[in-house]
Amino acid sequence: MRKKSTSRAKTTIKEATTKATEAVKETVEKTTVKATEVIEEAKDAAADLAKAPVVEEAKETVKKAVKEVTKNIDIKKFVETTIELPGFAVTMSSIEEAIKEDIKAKGIAGKEISVYLNVEQKAAYYTVDGQGSDDYKVDLNTL
Repeated sequence: MRKKSTSRAKTTIKEATTKATEAVKETVEKTTVKATEVIEEAKDAAADLAKAPVVEEAKETVKKAVKEVTKNIDIKKFVETTIELPGFAVTMSSIEEAIKEDIKAKGIAGKEISVYLNVEQKAAYYTVDGQGSDDYKVDLNTL
């Protein structure tokens, strides 16, 4: 008798598992189909919205404004500034780099650096956050 009830239990469990698996598959399929439909509807709505007259007008207005602004802007970029002094020439970028290295070597911390060129002394003095010193200088002859 025990074999029959075990066999019956196994059969019942197998049937229940099969039914549950089929139900899950069916639910997943329905959900997938519905999700696909919703995604397609959202795509269509987005496409329609992108083609709306207001959006097209805004695009054209922005394009016209950008063209107008770019017509009136004369963009020039400074590539490098070279300072010519009797006996040598030095670039601003080399002065700035030398000052950064000097600041780092001296362990000076700050955010704003101002540079002052003294032609007579052939030196670039600087301040850091408004603070300066006679030691805050770079000899331009060494650049």
